[in-house]
Amino acid sequence: MKKDQTYFGYWGKAVREVDRYHLLPYHCLDVAAVGHMLLSRNAALRQKFAIITGLDETTCTRWLILFLAFHDIGKFSESFQNLRPDLLKKLLAVTSTKRYTARHDSLGNLFLKSAFENENLTFPLNESYEDWQDVTMAIVRAYTGHHGVPPQMRGISGLPLNFSSYFGGGDSAAAEQFVLEVGPLICGPPGKNILPPPVDLEVRIKKASWLMAGFAVLCDWIGSNNSWFPFCEEVMPLDDYWKSRAIPQAEQAIREAGINSGIPLSELSGFSGLFPKIAVPTPLQAFVDKCPIENSPQLFILEDVTGSGKTEAALLLAGRLMTAGCGNGFFIALPTMATSNAMYDRMIDVYQRLFTKDTSPSIVLAHGARHLSETFMASVAGLGTDLSDGESATAQCSSWLADNRKKSLLANVGVGTLDQALLAVLPSRFQSLRLFGLASHILIVDEVHAYDPYMNKLLQNLLAFHATFNGSAILLSATLPTHIRRDFIAAFARGCDVQQKPVLEICAYPLATVYSKEVGILESPVEATPQRRCSVAVNLIAEESEVISQIVEAANKGWCVCWIRNTVHDALNGYTELKDRLAKDSLMLFHARFAMGDRLDIERSVTSAFGRKSTAQERSGKVLIATQVVEQSLDLDFDLLITDLAPMDLLIQRAGRLHRHPRDEQGNPLAEGPDRRESPRLIIHGPLPEDNVVGNWYKAAFPKAAFVYPSHGCLWLTAKLLVEKKELKMPDDARELIEAAFSESADRIPEPLRERDLLAESKWQGDKSLAHINMLKLDEGYEATVTQWREDMKTPTRLGAMVTTVRLARWDGTNLTPWYSHERFSWDMSQVNIRSGLANEEVTHAGAMGDAIIRLKEQLPDKGKWTVLVPLQQTKDGRWRGVALNKTQETMVLEYDPLTGVTVTKKEG
Repeated sequence: MKKDQTYFGYWGKAVREVDRYHLLPYHCLDVAAVGHMLLSRNAALRQKFAIITGLDETTCTRWLILFLAFHDIGKFSESFQNLRPDLLKKLLAVTSTKRYTARHDSLGNLFLKSAFENENLTFPLNESYEDWQDVTMAIVRAYTGHHGVPPQMRGISGLPLNFSSYFGGGDSAAAEQFVLEVGPLICGPPGKNILPPPVDLEVRIKKASWLMAGFAVLCDWIGSNNSWFPFCEEVMPLDDYWKSRAIPQAEQAIREAGINSGIPLSELSGFSGLFPKIAVPTPLQAFVDKCPIENSPQLFILEDVTGSGKTEAALLLAGRLMTAGCGNGFFIALPTMATSNAMYDRMIDVYQRLFTKDTSPSIVLAHGARHLSETFMASVAGLGTDLSDGESATAQCSSWLADNRKKSLLANVGVGTLDQALLAVLPSRFQSLRLFGLASHILIVDEVHAYDPYMNKLLQNLLAFHATFNGSAILLSATLPTHIRRDFIAAFARGCDVQQKPVLEICAYPLATVYSKEVGILESPVEATPQRRCSVAVNLIAEESEVISQIVEAANKGWCVCWIRNTVHDALNGYTELKDRLAKDSLMLFHARFAMGDRLDIERSVTSAFGRKSTAQERSGKVLIATQVVEQSLDLDFDLLITDLAPMDLLIQRAGRLHRHPRDEQGNPLAEGPDRRESPRLIIHGPLPEDNVVGNWYKAAFPKAAFVYPSHGCLWLTAKLLVEKKELKMPDDARELIEAAFSESADRIPEPLRERDLLAESKWQGDKSLAHINMLKLDEGYEATVTQWREDMKTPTRLGAMVTTVRLARWDGTNLTPWYSHERFSWDMSQVNIRSGLANEEVTHAGAMGDAIIRLKEQLPDKGKWTVLVPLQQTKDGRWRGVALNKTQETMVLEYDPLTGVTVTKKEG
């Protein structure tokens, strides 16, 4: 190497305990080359960065690539190089005592801050650092913080990082020389930049820093893969390495990684082209097929009854937005893993129709148990998925995109829980990568009414971030109160730099609301779907014995019945009351407290008995006792629905499971046309809404559910309104009932219940305040703060009782085996979530069982660290029982039955 090219004496990647390494300058160029290829191939991404930063596209692109070359500048520190003393001695002929107590990302931030302050570096600004330090350091923090969190300026002791503790005498000179040589290589000769004033630029750069950080993470992850970027120890000019190795290797890496593998169509063929099997679109679908689309951030809120084709409408709308240049893919966020799985299966034969035929768009399932989806795992393996209707389609996803949920938002199409998207605006590791992926996608949030105040606040923040980064969003709901719709629009408008409070004027239902900065708010009433117009008789029954009689009578008539209970405890009681009054094969129980394998089996049985394709014979006289798991997760269809009293929006949602699909007089499915069965019935089980109620009006009837739905005044008003109406006309009554039950000044509520509502409201306000504290602040930029990004901090995406993952095992006296047998994931299929107050720790077992537990944990992928193992032994009466400790260290007995799930009781004595 030349005398002034001492930067070739530093390694950037190395193989453990082997004398193989990759020179640091080359690794920096590898990552910069990835960024160069991503930007050169994606005009929309270049424009997005230019618009957000306020820089011209050429200057912006050069800066983005240049700072990628600086991302690992902290590895020039002697403390990092001393992680391999053998290589330090081989390359620089020195030994060191410096310890690596601060990560190289923080050290890179420390080095660049020092170099700029001392004016050792001026490139690429060629301006006074004093005027530009806030702009410069906002970019530096984004790029050096490429390991998922912003760089720290303090060490483990809490004291500021000391430069001399980590950098040796020649380290700074080598790093500075590398910067000075790489600058012209990437940006051309130094010249006078024409830039906005630094004060104007600072605000924009801080906002853009969130995207820059995600861009840096992506480029580093690809550029660190040594199968794409083989190690190179040979010294050669940086320009030679850049042109002959880094650029060609980056091109191959991006192609094989599956980034931007699908190109949206330049023109859609309309609704019939996307959904050829749907002969006549619903009014909502017809609306989104023709409504104006702009090439700018837009928010769509679509409100219509269940079964009106909102999902298909959202997909068509997403396709039109993509065609208009508003994104290169979409992510569908749903409330639960079950809804995500069902949606993923629906997407397989549709999503490719939104992309050009000569490309291979990727689709990813994003939630914690996605490896249990056979459909998704087949897509990663590159296998086709046979569809039940005789067609075949292929869900495609590169193994690189699929190997980590943090990459899920980089795929052209993502389907998952809302949690995966909310992590993009919480101080969670690698949130910036999620945010970067989402920024180029249309965000679709289904069942948007299903979230509590905490998650709603986080979702509002996500919408503000998304709008800032020129993203568009589509929100779907059957029951959305006006004040929540207003909050979502206000959040999106803030992201568009519009601060005035939105004014909503139309109370029609169904309704499509559209917001954009240029046009403002457009509210468009939509005709009701003829097939979904219905009038349901509503009865309120207070006595549980009468409810039981109604169920038995309906089942004996051949009706299929569902009783939705608000807690697992109440569902078990209902099942117990009915099991001796109905035929054994006629009664089913479904709730969340089953082992995963049993739960999936039950879900398939429920879908077979009550789903769209179920026949009259399969449905006749069948009764399902269930909790909220059937509220959104499954496409089911009943003749009689009984529901415990719940908030109005949930009752309307549950009522949508009545006569959901057209059938003949016997109950066999019809392809189209009106339903020919007797009129559906809705029974609400709960206390009568009398005017002189006492404070425990609801709790006396439902002791457990009183904590699930704490606003008892809202429940009283819900019951009162439905008793007065005696029927539920959909969609005519939906808006009136929702607004009446959720109005902020519900004067009709009795005083004793109003006091309880104030307590509930106080808690909800506290939850929203906690969300505000937890969520990231757009204007602050990508920077570590005192209250966030702490190593020991885990910020939740949703509140509620803490749950423990319990792993069930069978003990035969000699061996422990999984409760549920599965070809690949037996232990995952044997897991069940239980409230931590009931099961929190393992009981220590002695003897043969204790030895077996030790052996088993060594074989488990997580070594048993993240679950509580409960060995179950079969008693003489055939029951399976085990023990665990609750939070107060009391011994609890867990009894498991594949028909009823887990029950937990305190151990006697």
